Amino acid sequence: MGGPLAGIPPAVTEETREFWAAAAEGRLVAERCAACGAESFPPRGACRACRGRQTASCPVTGAGVVYSLTVNYQRWLPGLAVPFCLVVVEFPRHPGVRVVGRLRGCAPEEAFIGMAVEVGFEPGPGGFAVPSFVAAT
Repeated sequence: MGGPLAGIPPAVTEETREFWAAAAEGRLVAERCAACGAESFPPRGACRACRGRQTASCPVTGAGVVYSLTVNYQRWLPGLAVPFCLVVVEFPRHPGVRVVGRLRGCAPEEAFIGMAVEVGFEPGPGGFAVPSFVAAT
């Protein structure tokens, strides 16, 4: 793949600090509400279901499933390899958690909705690890 992904480094906030720390360790985490148990992503510091403010990070486990995808043929940044596939992935064990990332491990034209994927991380701007997905075997 080469070097890190091009782009602007993320702004680390109180709500996202735990996510970026976990990503640096190769772990994907979501946010779970202490009041109702709903899980959500990205972290926002308030429950998406009940608006409760008592949330904590929880590990996202198990394979994901491609919910939506797009194949990009436009070179938006110098050195950006095209084509590439961006996917929205949902996790059956974690209702409400959908994560966007680049799909690796297969040609973009082989990607499909319903495809099983595993979480991976790749180097991103500013040294941050960003979620990506690998076709499950």
